[in-house]
Amino acid sequence: MKLDRQTIQLAAISLLNEDGLEALSMRTLAKALDVKAASLYFHFKNKDELMEGIAELISSRISQRLAKVENCDFYQLAHILREELKRVNDSPRIFEDTYPFTPNRTKLIVLGMKLMQDLGVDKRHLTVAGNMGNNFVLSYVADEQYFARDSQRQMPPEFAEQFPSPIDLANPDEAFNYGLDIFIHGLQATTK
Repeated sequence: MKLDRQTIQLAAISLLNEDGLEALSMRTLAKALDVKAASLYFHFKNKDELMEGIAELISSRISQRLAKVENCDFYQLAHILREELKRVNDSPRIFEDTYPFTPNRTKLIVLGMKLMQDLGVDKRHLTVAGNMGNNFVLSYVADEQYFARDSQRQMPPEFAEQFPSPIDLANPDEAFNYGLDIFIHGLQATTK
């Protein structure tokens, strides 16, 4: 097998989807690829650099999908971001813990800023608004992944009687859209 960056990234994503971020190490990745760990270091100097590469690969997938969307708006960006993040276990943590200004992530940030401006956000508040939108999607996906992986843990009955689950597992898309609506309408209300 020819060992290159993408082969390593895809193998790491497979391991992430099986066992999660805590179980992934350069050693376990090398074992899965049937190579010596030292050969991975030719392509990635450490696990942090590998995680940055995975975030960049996910960002590339998002960029490719967005390139096919005519007249993209923030709703479409948020939905595609969510869908691609959901494909990789623990991806919200990877995005939170890695350097955001890689080439494809930078393209997404620039697009997000443009879409914030389209919603009426002034230049002074673009980064705050963009960060809030990004954080909404990341935290929503993190919750979705958590509840999907740990379905045995339930809310205490006294809490569940008063409040629905933070992630409506029966209607996660509807709940996501509702949260996105709150965010967008809140932005629009502050820009008037």
